[in-house]
Amino acid sequence: MDEVEEKAKLYVENLLTEGAKSSCDDYTKSSEEHEDLPSYYDEELFKKGQSFYHKHIFSFMGAKFMGLLTVLAIPTIVKILIHTRMSGSDLTAYKRYIATIFHMTVWYEADFKPGSKLWKSIAQVKGLHNSASNNSCKAGINRISQKDMALTQFGFMGYQLTREKHFGIHNTSEEEWRAYIHLWRVIGHLLGIEDRFNLCTGTVQEVQAKCEKLIEKVFLPCVKRKDAEFTEMSRHLVNGLWVFSPILNFNVAYCSLVMMLQDKFDPKNFEEYHKLTRWETFLFYLTGFVFFSLKWTISRWYHNHTRYRDLWLIRNFPFLAYYKFGFKNSHVYILKKVS
Repeated sequence: MDEVEEKAKLYVENLLTEGAKSSCDDYTKSSEEHEDLPSYYDEELFKKGQSFYHKHIFSFMGAKFMGLLTVLAIPTIVKILIHTRMSGSDLTAYKRYIATIFHMTVWYEADFKPGSKLWKSIAQVKGLHNSASNNSCKAGINRISQKDMALTQFGFMGYQLTREKHFGIHNTSEEEWRAYIHLWRVIGHLLGIEDRFNLCTGTVQEVQAKCEKLIEKVFLPCVKRKDAEFTEMSRHLVNGLWVFSPILNFNVAYCSLVMMLQDKFDPKNFEEYHKLTRWETFLFYLTGFVFFSLKWTISRWYHNHTRYRDLWLIRNFPFLAYYKFGFKNSHVYILKKVS
């Protein structure tokens, strides 16, 4: 075992033991008086990370969707989500995850300095996490742990780094990945992840190795177990975000997820695939073809622009949400209250 693999192994062992016992709340409270960015923050590198996201926005958002789906398979995380009652139906899941998309969009677009829109977004998300953690503790459920936060961090950046070809991410440089990892190290820090548990601490190769080890030891076993709570909450996620991307289908997403975690896309060797209907089979192949086509610049340019269009529509004219949820339930806002 080389040094990178050994570091990844030790990180995962520490995360699953010490990280599971360390509350994210405790670290957040101890750092509340510090309003500055971490000492390692590099503004130029952070902005390069933002630009890298926009270069591959269609691929990255697809990877993030699969990451969110994966995180719902973690029992300690899904129990807290169920208790919040903010994503336990198609409508509440729509509102919660569209708000997550909006926050994420701010993180990839705004300047990062105290008092900025990005700073306020991070503060709002951190407040929501702390509230959910405190309420869960009072109800006799676990607090949000450092382990939970690091696993959630993977959901936002892990598949891009480890399964990039599956999502059509081509022609990248190590410097771009280093910038993207730096962006998520900083965001993770400000959301309350200790440096020793921060998944994005280390070189590109070290972070990749840690992500692969988490897939092997944590995510694949949990996803394949297909707990009832995971199935219910992930169906609400898919059904809620259908109004953002009508190609979404739970059975297709789950089959694709297991194959991706195994890094194997041969449907003949995957028993869940044979349960798909003809329409779902068509969607499965269509999705695969779209991501495959992103190897060509013109296709990436086209699909990137369709994603910007979708973001504009869901913010300003979410007509599919009007149809599914009604007009008054369709608009989602962050960072301000709307009467």
